[in-house]
Amino acid sequence: MLLVTTHVNTDFDALASMVAAAFLYPGATRLVPTHVQPAVRDFMAVHWDLLRLNHRDSVDVAEVDDLVVTDTSSWERLDGMRELAKRDDLPVTVWDHHMAGGSIAASKEHREEVGATVTLLLERFQAQDTAFSPIHATLFLLGIYDDTGSLSFPSTTARDARMAAFLLENGADLNVVSAYLDSSLDERHLDLFSRMLAEPEIIRLDDLRLGVCVQDARKELNMLPTVVSKFMEIQGLDAAFGIFPMGSHKTAVIGRGNPKLFDVGAVVRRLGGGGHPGAGSAVVQAPLDTTRSQVVELIRQTGTRRTNVRDLATPVSIRLAPAHSLREAVAILEGPTAPNASGTERQALPVVDEQGRLLGVLHKAQFRKIKQDRQWDKSVTSMLRQNAPTVHPDQSLREALHLMTHSDLGFLPVVEDGRLVGEITRAAVILNMYEL
Repeated sequence: MLLVTTHVNTDFDALASMVAAAFLYPGATRLVPTHVQPAVRDFMAVHWDLLRLNHRDSVDVAEVDDLVVTDTSSWERLDGMRELAKRDDLPVTVWDHHMAGGSIAASKEHREEVGATVTLLLERFQAQDTAFSPIHATLFLLGIYDDTGSLSFPSTTARDARMAAFLLENGADLNVVSAYLDSSLDERHLDLFSRMLAEPEIIRLDDLRLGVCVQDARKELNMLPTVVSKFMEIQGLDAAFGIFPMGSHKTAVIGRGNPKLFDVGAVVRRLGGGGHPGAGSAVVQAPLDTTRSQVVELIRQTGTRRTNVRDLATPVSIRLAPAHSLREAVAILEGPTAPNASGTERQALPVVDEQGRLLGVLHKAQFRKIKQDRQWDKSVTSMLRQNAPTVHPDQSLREALHLMTHSDLGFLPVVEDGRLVGEITRAAVILNMYEL
């Protein structure tokens, strides 16, 4: 038997990629794990027969002689596959977009860094001109939208957007997609959300703010990931972890975060779960207090992904000395060597003494104060801004951005032990922001 399956706590990308894989492996049996997310369960209740799905208890894994796994590469995240994990002779193919590998030693692996696993399979559909119905297109679009936040998460790639367009061209129904991805909270979830806002535990890691919130959540609450996302947004956090008791000494951990600043996936993977740098979840076989302590400790061990000023600072190519006159300074500022890294005209230059100490900054705006020609012969020190904002190499980019927002210099002098060691420019910040 050729079996196609995916991970427990099945989300739409997992279901979509599993169904898509069955198109590429004709005759495959499609096995749905016992535990799936509530919205996925609702979708399957209507589409079960059309999607030709099978329950876990209807499949004898002893008959499996070929296995295809989607959206995970860990045996631990599959439903009842321990016997297959022991078989060295079993061919296993993995389709996954999680770049951190798991415990499956795959015979064939299709792993690329895209926003959703189903994107990889759809690219194969497009290349092979594989036919599929508008209903399948709708499921596949649910997979992309669910894992990319409707193409808004930082993990989204151009490839995901192209496949979303491909699905719309093939009849995907956005009304159905919106119905199953509705993120509005009902009264029960709003009650949980209010309790989370009232009792947050804030952890400071460097200049990041991370939230950990332990709350009792009844089983019928099926939008916990959405609640955690909204909690993070309202609290202005860089990452958030919701910890919810499930009974029988089991605890659910749901994490959301800014993947550029903190790797949520690294925390939940250490707990036995799975996820991306920006999102992940795990079910821990441990009491609530133990799980909370584990999460806090793992947060501190994981550390930040922050960018420091040192990472973006460049040498100062042009500087002024106290001996320069204002006349010489304006000639330097307006000369051919003065444009900054973005090619635009510099508005200011640092003034540095012979020992490399920063004395201040001379800004073009100061020149408007000159009324007589003889004033141009004065030293640049006569018009220095001595309180111009500066940054240390070890300060974070976030701190630098805050200072730059309130500065008209176009750059920030980087100062260490009183000496000018470089500068951080708007151009460098933009290149980092857009990863160019």
